[in-house]
Amino acid sequence: MIKRFRMFMLIISVFAAMGLIYGCGSSTKEGTTQIVTPGPEPIPAPDGNLQAAITGVTVNSPAVVTFTLRDQDGNPLDPNALIADTANSGRVRFYIAQIGADGTYRNYIKNGSDNPTNDSGGTFTTVSPGVYTYTFGTDITKNPIYNPSLTHTVVAQIQRNRTSPVGTTFQQAVNPYFNFRPDGQPVTVTREIVAVSNCNECHGKLGAHGGGRRDTAFCIICHNAELVDSTTGNSIDFKVLIHKIHMGKRLPSNKAGGDFTIGTSDFGDVTYPFMSGDDTITGTPVQCTKCHRQGRDAAGKNYGKDIDKYKVASKANCMTCHDTTSLDGGATVIVKNGATPLTVPASPHPGGVLTPTAGCAGCHQPTGAEFGSSITGAHTVAEQSSVFTGINFQILSVSNATPGNAPSVTFKVTDNSGAPVSLTANGASFNLKFGYAATDYTNNLMENYGQPLSQSVSTATDNGDGTFTMTFSKAIPANATGIGVVGMEGRKNYTVVSVVKGTKTVQIGGKAVQVYVDLATGAMVSDPTKTRRRSVDINKCNMCHTRLTLHGANRVDSIEECVICHNPDATDKGRRPTDGSATADGLTERSIHFKTLIHGIHSGENLSNKPFIVYGYGGSINDFSDITYPRDRRECNACHIDNTTSALPLPDGALGTTTSTGAKANDNADNVRIQPITATCTSCHDSANTATHVADKVSSGRETCLQCHTTGLLLGADNAHFPVR
Repeated sequence: MIKRFRMFMLIISVFAAMGLIYGCGSSTKEGTTQIVTPGPEPIPAPDGNLQAAITGVTVNSPAVVTFTLRDQDGNPLDPNALIADTANSGRVRFYIAQIGADGTYRNYIKNGSDNPTNDSGGTFTTVSPGVYTYTFGTDITKNPIYNPSLTHTVVAQIQRNRTSPVGTTFQQAVNPYFNFRPDGQPVTVTREIVAVSNCNECHGKLGAHGGGRRDTAFCIICHNAELVDSTTGNSIDFKVLIHKIHMGKRLPSNKAGGDFTIGTSDFGDVTYPFMSGDDTITGTPVQCTKCHRQGRDAAGKNYGKDIDKYKVASKANCMTCHDTTSLDGGATVIVKNGATPLTVPASPHPGGVLTPTAGCAGCHQPTGAEFGSSITGAHTVAEQSSVFTGINFQILSVSNATPGNAPSVTFKVTDNSGAPVSLTANGASFNLKFGYAATDYTNNLMENYGQPLSQSVSTATDNGDGTFTMTFSKAIPANATGIGVVGMEGRKNYTVVSVVKGTKTVQIGGKAVQVYVDLATGAMVSDPTKTRRRSVDINKCNMCHTRLTLHGANRVDSIEECVICHNPDATDKGRRPTDGSATADGLTERSIHFKTLIHGIHSGENLSNKPFIVYGYGGSINDFSDITYPRDRRECNACHIDNTTSALPLPDGALGTTTSTGAKANDNADNVRIQPITATCTSCHDSANTATHVADKVSSGRETCLQCHTTGLLLGADNAHFPVR
């Protein structure tokens, strides 16, 4: 159960067949308010969703909405019939609100708890097949806040459940919306601050409150400045809610002992995936433009007219993240653990005490110098600033790369201007690796636990022309065959001078690069079909992580570099206690094979067998059991290049995953392995039922998985890994 994201995710469940359970897992038209003849129908959604658009609104007494509604195949879908389909949770609901003088929404229709809700008592009328009207049951003109000269928004919540090929339920939902002024004048005021397309880069398909609310244009109608959680008293204004949720465990009030809770859902340990060499901002939503930039609504139309509103400094905006900062000079502030108030030490406002008449904008201008006091300056990311002048690795040639010989590599390192980068200055730590593979890397008889040869370039020979040459101190094993890989990676220190944080050192790495050689001849190989297969797209990783930077910023933005070390024979045994003392997870070693590691990390708190701990260098303990993954894990192509790289059968020659290294740490001859398909599936499907199923279907080292789980079959990954939305 993804308890931290229950407002955004449905509870993930997949098929019980074969014993595998707990799976991986609108349109805007502004202007006149007259009912108009609908234009061209929306293009059928590529994901087989419902199709709907609001085409006009009139407000007399009461409001009347004209809209189109069709099913996934383009057939007219009568709203009354959809509502009557209670077995499939059919809904057609309408909401209406105005943008007040303060720039935020105010709702006309509220429930008994004074919270925004949908209209009730209205009626539907068929204009023509696929075209309908909804007449509101509530007359908004009788409401004291009614002002026909203000922007109004009508939004619909239209949804139903469907059944996937394997019998699991998934949801169709659309949220068409329409901005208008009841007086018939053009709309000039909008509130398009965050586009749902930006949210969906991480969330896949955002769906709150059961999944039927999928567009931020809908969210902001209800989540306005008036809305307060009745259980905890916490504000659930959209900016407060989203900023605090995404700050998660890095939210100052949570770090101080609080726990940001809405209703019964606590978000105090949400793990935000942003990565940086600056550890003070890693895991925070400091990169404002991740959300606040132009994008598209759920119907694919441009959205974001008002994105620059995030640059307005105010207590209401800034305190959503900096929520223990004292603006009045007080030594303490009140935070909450659920509904319980807690008094905690305050962080002093770096700009001093604010008087009652002082505003924030005097110091915090919308834009300004990097790392300064402006909104954009204070949220500068070092890797995206002028401080980082670039680290560009280039491997020029490889010689002597045949079995029994120590390979030599000629390379250069430059900044973005093309100038040489010192191999030793400013904490530079650049390294070369050499590994080898047939289908998968094994690096057998090189270093322990499947690791490649790895060597610092600090002692490389300067060739006097901006290039360097380094010869590995160890030879390639005499019996090595297949394709060799040379990888180059590393980082150096950069100095950041921040108005708020002072002077600090930030480690930033350059994008790792690789070249390949034929071990039989030592010749360079450029044909991608002859190199280690690619299954994961780094650009997809960076949809969430922004810049994948790991191991102290040494390894950056290259899955091809990751898999050299994180291969089928790789485990963390060499980092675990050797004195017989108990380990944190009770294991003697854990596989760090890339697929096992990454599936396990991203499954995080949804794993059945916890803790999921990987020992790091120096014996550090990395527990990934609380990772909160923001989308349906069955959506394999969130990471994989395409369906061919995430489904069965696996490529010929794919190796099983080592679970026990045996007596010879650098020789895989005595390793104990689990079969390759089993290793893939059980990295997510780790329940006891799955283990029983695997034991039944894998015998004498032979996997029979392909009988049922091949692509195209009912239980193939293309059908079984069917997202809930």
